[in-house]
Formats: sequence, structure tokens, C-alpha cells
Amino acid sequence: MCAVCVSCSDLLADAFHRLATVGTNSSNKQPMLKLHFVFILTWLFFTPAQASSSANLLAMYQAIKNKQVDLLEAQPLHVQSDLSGQRLQADIFAINRYHFSTQVQRLSAPENWCDFITLHLNIKACTYQLKPEVMLSFYAGRKFYQAADDAYELRYRFVIDEFNENYFKLHLQAEQGPFATTDYLISFEMLKVGDDTLLHISLSYQTSFSSRLGTSVYLSTIGADKVGFSKADETRAESKYIGGIEAIIERNVMRYFLAITTYLANQSDLSQMPEQWFLSTEKYHRQLHEVELADYLAAKKREFNQQRQMQYRLNAGKPVFESSADD
Repeated sequence: MCAVCVSCSDLLADAFHRLATVGTNSSNKQPMLKLHFVFILTWLFFTPAQASSSANLLAMYQAIKNKQVDLLEAQPLHVQSDLSGQRLQADIFAINRYHFSTQVQRLSAPENWCDFITLHLNIKACTYQLKPEVMLSFYAGRKFYQAADDAYELRYRFVIDEFNENYFKLHLQAEQGPFATTDYLISFEMLKVGDDTLLHISLSYQTSFSSRLGTSVYLSTIGADKVGFSKADETRAESKYIGGIEAIIERNVMRYFLAITTYLANQSDLSQMPEQWFLSTEKYHRQLHEVELADYLAAKKREFNQQRQMQYRLNAGKPVFESSADD
């Protein structure tokens, strides 16, 4: 029972998913242009993330280029989060220079997601199935090594929503999560703008009484000093970064974002990705540092090995976990 509680604490400490809305701090020197962007961004931020489009992303692209929104120092990306009622969400928008059609082709293959999603500290394994419907299973657990059969399985439907020469969108949706949480959503978009590509990843889920209680305990103890990436309310915050439950979801969306960008930066040799992912998280040491590199690499070596064994069994029509009844 205690082991389960510890696992719950770690999982809640790095809980998943929520889409986004937050205000903007504009600083354009041209009054009319400033007014134009404020109008666009207000419309963007109060549009449901599920209905976001290439037009929304283009507005955000211009806002990032013109520094109309808060950006991280390490790279030009914007993080935002929101708790609306019982739904928690977080988003990252970032400008990169990837070959659009090549990367869309890679990310549109569901099996490829299992090549990189397990880089996330709390994902112990990933498996996929293509029939009768496309599904991905993420096994979520503790920050240290954990056998996948001791982790929580989140089963996501994998759906490509739209794809044209300049815009790509997909989403993953799971009905249930740990501690009676529901409606998990991962949304990912790419917009080609000249030589640039704007990436948008959005995570959201519906909290529950149990998850809020566990998170409250965590935030009042070992998670009290942990922060996210967006700026806190300067009038009442001791830190310049947001804390609380929004900080939890912001740290998680960043871990997923860095897993995706690590994968996009590797065309063929994927063996170096664990170290590359870890080093990319160290750029945000204040928010993301949890374990040392050697411990992380040792854990991920074991977790990727168990993932391969699980997928092999699944492909062979066997139960994903070996039992004493198996040959």
C-alpha cells in the first residue's frame, strides 16, 4: 500500500495534460500594431484549444516573432497554463526550423511515438496497435525505474485531424486516468511559415476529488518549492515563476515537448536520444531536474528494453505482460 502511495505521489507530482488560455503582456512600440495583436491574441486565448486552427497558430507565430508574449530565455517558446473549473491544461508554442513534410511524415506514424515518448521521466513504456483502431498505451509511473506492469496504463486513441502542405494536426485521447481523472487529451500541431515551423503541443485532463487531494498534499510538502515556466503574478508571488498545480502541468508539457523535439532532431540514430533529452531538460534545471544523468540513462535502458519485449508480445498476439501461464 505504501509503495502505491509513493507511486501516486510521483505521478501526481508530474501529472498530465491540459490545453491553454492565458493573458498577454504586449510591448509593441507602434500603437496600432499593438492594438491589432492584442485583439488577435485575446481571440486566440479564449478560443477552445480543440478548435485551434492554422489561423490561430499564425497569430501566435507573429506574437512570438514580435515578442508580444512571454518567452523563455533558452529558446523562443511560450508556455501557458490554466485551471478552469476541474480541468487542467498547459500549452507550449515554439518556433523551429524543421523540414515540414519530412517531420509530419514521421509524426503521423503512431508507432514512431513509442520511439520518443518514453524519454519522458515518468513514462515507463509505450506500446501501439494499428487494428481494429489505432491505439497508443503510455505506462505512467515514478521518476525512477519502474516495471511497466506496476505503472498506470493510459490508452490513447490516435487520430490525425488535418494535414495539408502547410498545416498538420493530430490528437491522442484517453477516457480514464489514475485516481478517477478523466478525458486526457494530447494535441499536437505544426504550421509551416516560410522557412520556420511553429510547433504547438497541448496537454489536458479532468481532475477528480482524489487527484486534487493528493496534489494538495504534495504541494504542501515536497512539492512546495517547485515551479513552472510561465510568469507568476508579480503582485503576490515570491518567485517569478508560477507554482502550484499549474506548475505541475507546465513541467509535464515541457517534458513531452522536449521528447518530440529530441526526436525531430534525430533523423536516423535514435540511440543517443536519452542523453540528448536529459541534457535538454538541464537547460531548465530549476524546473526539471529530478535525477542524475547516470541514473536516468540506466533506468531508460531498462525501460526501453521492457518496451521492446512488450511490443514483441503484442505483435505476436500474446498478452503484453508475461505470466507464468505463458510458454
